[in-house]
Amino acid sequence: MRKTLFAAALAALALCVGCAGPYADHVTGPGVDDVTVMDVRTIREPNSLSAQVTLRNDDSDPLRLRYRFTWLDAAGLAVGVGTPTDAWVSESLAPYEIRYLRATAPNGDCADFRLYLQTFD
Repeated sequence: MRKTLFAAALAALALCVGCAGPYADHVTGPGVDDVTVMDVRTIREPNSLSAQVTLRNDDSDPLRLRYRFTWLDAAGLAVGVGTPTDAWVSESLAPYEIRYLRATAPNGDCADFRLYLQTFD
């Protein structure tokens, strides 16, 4: 009985961990469940950081979403809040379309990013 309960608990934990997806550290927000995050890539150059996130609309209906990249310094603090690099951008994805969202950090102090997604009608 104990082994069965332990195995069930372990299976439930594995399912929950799988729900977060491999890109949960970088892509978040209420719209993340409406797309498939296929890939996240970053390019570090001497004085800049660039990011590219690949999304796919897996639905047979068009999808309208808003997104914004938030850039973080080495301590995890937001950089460039309130600047044009922090603005929301609107996009429309056709059914089954793949889209590449790209952005470059506002300065060389950025070490990481988060992409926030929202869908709307």
